[in-house]
Amino acid sequence: MKLGLACDGGPPPAALLDLLGTAGLPVTAAVGAGPPVLIQAEGDAWALAPGVDVLTACLHGALDVAVVGKDLLLERQPELFELLDLRVDLDHLVYAGVADSSRGEPSRPRVATPYPGCTWRYFAAAGRQVEPIVFRVAALAPALGLADGVVDLQSRVEAEAPDLVVREEIAACSLRLVAGRAARTLCAGRLEDLVERLRAALEGS
Repeated sequence: MKLGLACDGGPPPAALLDLLGTAGLPVTAAVGAGPPVLIQAEGDAWALAPGVDVLTACLHGALDVAVVGKDLLLERQPELFELLDLRVDLDHLVYAGVADSSRGEPSRPRVATPYPGCTWRYFAAAGRQVEPIVFRVAALAPALGLADGVVDLQSRVEAEAPDLVVREEIAACSLRLVAGRAARTLCAGRLEDLVERLRAALEGS
């Protein structure tokens, strides 16, 4: 089986490898490995790469399954099957703004975010207008006067701009196991077995 792990800037989380190992996958070769790398292990292949590349490879059938963050799935909305919530890297996608309550929020606030698509859809669904500004380090934008608020993972907001106040929770995020259409057809039995072993590992943790 060809498995992709989304790794943006470092090795896979230890908790994820522990879970995969408990489910019987050969994780030893991936411990401490940094992306980008392709690892052959006991007949399986592990691709460690940035999340967007892992998604692309899975979409085109180059990977059977992938582990990616729910935030990326919400933003990209790829035509992949979400098989299981792995309950690793638990976080929340939030809308946060400056703490100063003396001035009201603009009628069309500027929102800095690395998730422009998700941001626009969230506010549009509530009938609210915003101006998404693509900014990788979103928490810096209000301090620069570029934005009135941010949409980002809560852990990043708290680490990079603790003066911002979380105003709304958009979605719960964690690592998810996904598969492409081809893998669902050609490897259905192996995928079902993998999901059951992972589910058993989660229940036993």
